This record gives sequence, structure tokens and C-alpha cells, in this order.
Amino acid sequence: MHEKAEFLKPGHFLAVAFKEGPVFFRVTGREIVTYEPYNIGKVSASSTSDWVEPTKPGTDYRLLEPEQRRFILHTFVGVAPEQAEVYLDFPPRVARFNLRGTRNIPDNTKWIDGVNSPFDEPDARSELISFVDLYPAFKIANESGDDIYAMLSFHIAKYTYRVVRDTKLIDNLIEGKKACKIYTFLEPYEAPMWLKDLVGDDLFNYAASRWNEKMGTGV
Repeated sequence: MHEKAEFLKPGHFLAVAFKEGPVFFRVTGREIVTYEPYNIGKVSASSTSDWVEPTKPGTDYRLLEPEQRRFILHTFVGVAPEQAEVYLDFPPRVARFNLRGTRNIPDNTKWIDGVNSPFDEPDARSELISFVDLYPAFKIANESGDDIYAMLSFHIAKYTYRVVRDTKLIDNLIEGKKACKIYTFLEPYEAPMWLKDLVGDDLFNYAASRWNEKMGTGV
């Protein structure tokens, strides 16, 4: 069943669950940007593409990494053709220089495909949140018996934000007394170092403790 992809608006709250704990943001501004298509290229029958970190054509500018720390990118991803299966990773920056061709695809990391998130109408389950120093890489698997030419479409909102530091407001967001969009990665990733410094250990620890009390488990 298709789930409608919706961006946040100024004034909305966003919680991103990192390995250290959740960080709560209030969206203060929004700009909508759409890049389509992004051409992955030919993927032969019963094979995979290399890992790719999409860049703007003719440049080294990464489409899914904000250009400045004061921005968060919120992205929905469409896929073509239907046979294309997309795998997702947020590799540590230290591994990026050796990214291409160095990783295997575990069976449990399949993310979306061209059936459940069509190219022209991405599904809500194709959602990504990215930051400076924490942005995605993609790999396409083709399990069909025919060669395919794979493409992705990126539907992007760029947010400005403030970190929520009011502990009473954090409590209300965790307890559901105020609406909040919660984003969790496929597996726990550490927050970028600059964001750790911005948030601070005390706020991380408080939010993680209250989150674990409510959810009954670690983030």
C-alpha cells in the first residue's frame, strides 16, 4: 500500500535517533528542491551496481549532503524500473575514500524497490534524513533475468532548524503530547562530531534516558 510522502513545515518538530540518543529539532525554514532523474546506469541481469554517492552532474557536489551545517536534508527517493532493488548505507566518512566496490550486500539491508517507491511518486518509506558528514550511499541489485537501466529520483526539502534544548518540551515530544516526526536509521549511526559538539553530552544523555524510559529500549 502506497504511503504518501510529506515534508515538514516550519514549526514542526523532528527527532533523529542516533546511536548516542535522539536529537530533537524544530524546523525554522524550508526550501523544496527536486533532482530527477539521477542515472545509475546499466545493471546487468542477476548482478549489482557499485555503491554510489550521488553528485550533481559535472561537479563533486553531493546531492544528499547539505552544503552547510545549518541545514538538514529531508529526501524521498523514487526508483525505476520496477525490477531495481535499492540497498542503503551511511558509511563512515573514514571509509568513503575506498567506498566503491569494497562492500558486500547483506540480505537484510534491502531498502526499497521500483514497485513500492515508484520513480514519479516516491513512497513515505523511502524517507531519508541527512546532515553534513552523514549522507547516504546506494547500490542497485537486479535479480531479474534481463539487463536494466536504473534511475533514482530525489525529492528534497532543505530545512533550517534549531536544536530543542527545553527538557520539558523534550518530555512532551517523547510522550506524544506534542506532534513530532521520528526518524530512525536502518541501523544505529553515530551523530557527526560537529553535531555532538553542538548538542552536548548533557542533552544527549537526558534525551536518551527519557527516550529509553518511554520506548523500553535503547536507540
